[in-house]
Amino acid sequence: MKILVDLSVMELPATGIAKVVSGLYRAVAVRRPDVETRGLHRRPLLSSAPPGMHTERIAAFLPPSLWRLIAIPRAARHQRDAFIHFPWNGGVPHLPQGTRIVTTLHDVLPLLIPGFFAREEEERKYRRQRQKDLDRSEVVVTDSEFSKQEIMRNFRVERAPIVIPCATDIGAHPKEAHQAEYPYFLYAGGLDPRKSVDTLLSVFLRLATDGDLHSRLIVTGSRRHAPESLARLLDEGVRSGHVDDRGYVTDQELARLYAGALALVYPSRYEGFGMPPLEAMTLGCPVITCRTTSLPEVCGEAAYYVEPGDRRSLARAFTLIETDPLLRQRLSFEGRKRSALFSWDGAAAAFLKALTEFNPPPTH
Repeated sequence: MKILVDLSVMELPATGIAKVVSGLYRAVAVRRPDVETRGLHRRPLLSSAPPGMHTERIAAFLPPSLWRLIAIPRAARHQRDAFIHFPWNGGVPHLPQGTRIVTTLHDVLPLLIPGFFAREEEERKYRRQRQKDLDRSEVVVTDSEFSKQEIMRNFRVERAPIVIPCATDIGAHPKEAHQAEYPYFLYAGGLDPRKSVDTLLSVFLRLATDGDLHSRLIVTGSRRHAPESLARLLDEGVRSGHVDDRGYVTDQELARLYAGALALVYPSRYEGFGMPPLEAMTLGCPVITCRTTSLPEVCGEAAYYVEPGDRRSLARAFTLIETDPLLRQRLSFEGRKRSALFSWDGAAAAFLKALTEFNPPPTH
């Protein structure tokens, strides 16, 4: 079996999707060394390619808008017996008839998030593009049952998407806890509005200012997509001494932060999967999150749940977790058990099975 992979997501610094691609294909190489994988990209890779994958920089002279439309179809014509995998939420170009296309559509959250599209035409364009991706793909993979149902609710699908949950390699990093002079809660992830980090900060700052909390809050993540109002809240928290804004951190440092935190606080309203809670549980860090979208699939009953946008329930979670070591211990224990259900080997087995069903061995 041969698989060509659109590896352009690895041209960026380590994103969540880049981690998923790396983890999946590393496990594929271990499980099936006979599978030949070839990653295609335009620019130099800023994220490490999976071990065992041959990478090839092709058609670097093309502008980004044309690279996928021209370079990948050209490669497909020379590898007619290969699957072509688009792991980055679609973007499937027109390919030669008979090309076996695999698309990972992690979620369709833009259709759920109020106000995501500035104009109706933008939403219609998004729907048209995703429908083309689905129509052109023989195998569609998604990360959660929630995302599968949303894809089927919003689009015409010939075959139901295959749910292959993500896993994490965070446990491979050194386990020593971050050595801080103070107890702390942790937020890890993006700073875009759907994550409700503004609510998290305002609740935490009120409690800390009033003397109802005696911990700090460490925030990680690039400010690139942070609204101006959130940036101001972050700056206010830093000036007050209650918030430590770390920005982007490496996985090794993130593992240490998880290991030393009172809890990960992740009040996101919309998730196609939710990698930070899984990472936290893997390292025994209690999780505070919302019972919404895909998050219950990841956390099960191993998290402390708050109502989305409910400041009172979030405040109660902060004070309970800070003052109740037995609750933290229980959540840590249950989280480790829950995280053991997710593995890259299991994901690779399901992925290869899906491809094999469309690639039956030759009969003699």
